[in-house]
Formats: sequence, structure tokens, C-alpha cells
Amino acid sequence: MRETKPDILELLIRHELAVKGLYETLADLFPERRGFWQEIAQDEKRHSTRLEVLRAEESFKIWFRFNSRLKPQAIASSISYVESLTARATSRTLSLLEALSLSKDIETALLEKQFSKIAESAPGTIRAIVSDLAAETEQHRKLIIEALEAEKRKR
Repeated sequence: MRETKPDILELLIRHELAVKGLYETLADLFPERRGFWQEIAQDEKRHSTRLEVLRAEESFKIWFRFNSRLKPQAIASSISYVESLTARATSRTLSLLEALSLSKDIETALLEKQFSKIAESAPGTIRAIVSDLAAETEQHRKLIIEALEAEKRKR
């Protein structure tokens, strides 16, 4: 019996939603930064919606499965990691500095390990959506770095 490859787009959507969940939890944990975390969480939801558009098209699902160079195990591992951070945040064992630092790492990994692996040879629609997501993820990274630096200066 042939083993089927996992749906890469489904994993990417789950990852965006896991990150959204983390940021929503951080909004509750750090009410003084609620708006900051909620805004980024809303962006993550929009990212998952953009990926759903790709997933609706069978040819794009096939392209991601066979041509994207993304490793399903790596995405699944990252989802587990983000979910473990959400559990830590829920148990209130993260400081704001830790939350910002870990979030910066997540956004950096999204850029370097996922979006950058989408080949230039990707169909135009995929390339356009992934480029938008990469630009927004870079913006998140910059916002988080600014917040992290501001928090460090307070100490």
C-alpha cells in the first residue's frame, strides 16, 4: 500500500492557526500589550485564510505536495512547539520578555524555513500569496523586535 504525502497546505494553515492561538493567549496573559498581540493574531488568521484560497485549488495542492521543498515533519514539529508555548502561556509560566523573544524566533523561522523555501518557479498565484505572507511576517518580526527592545530598556 502506498503512503500518501501529507497535505502541506493543511499543515501550513494549522501552523498559522497555532501561532494565532499563541498570540491570543499572550493577549490574555499580558493585558498591557493586549492590542499588540490581538493585531498580530488577526493577521495570522488572515494568513490562514489566504492559504485556504490556495488549498481550494487542486493544482496548487499538488504543487505544494510535490514541488514546494517544504518538509511536512518540520511543519508538524513547529506546530507542536507553538502549541507547547501556548500551554506554557496558559499556565502563566512565560514572562513578557520570554514571550516576545520566542515570538520573534517563531516569526523568523516562518520566514527562513517555510516561506523562503517556496521556489521561484511556483505558479504566479502561489508566489503572489506567499510573497504577501512573507512581507507581513517580516513586519510582525520587526514589530516584535521593537517591542522586545522597548521591554529590555525598561529593565
